[in-house]
Amino acid sequence: MGNVIPWSQIHPTVKSEAPFVSVLIIDPTRQLCVSEQIPLDQEVLVHPDVAASETIAAAQQAAARVASMYRERLKQPPPGLASAGRPRMATPDQTSPRFRVLKGGLRPAR
Repeated sequence: MGNVIPWSQIHPTVKSEAPFVSVLIIDPTRQLCVSEQIPLDQEVLVHPDVAASETIAAAQQAAARVASMYRERLKQPPPGLASAGRPRMATPDQTSPRFRVLKGGLRPAR
């Protein structure tokens, strides 16, 4: 496969010890990151004939929730604009959101 990244590097706040499906929408222009996690039953994953359909169902459920949250966030003004359309001044206690792109999991081109 070659596309495995340790989950703790993807998002350090994820503390789950059980398997889950996660869907993530990243919109760099609006500085949005919306995600949803759906837990998976470990017993179901043992049986190959059931695992695929359960994983697909969890991904569809997560995608539907994320799409709904994303549409709601699009209705709000971008985080860097005040209500009058002017840039908002940051206060010292605010931290800017950060998204880290990790290299890895990709096979080098031959």
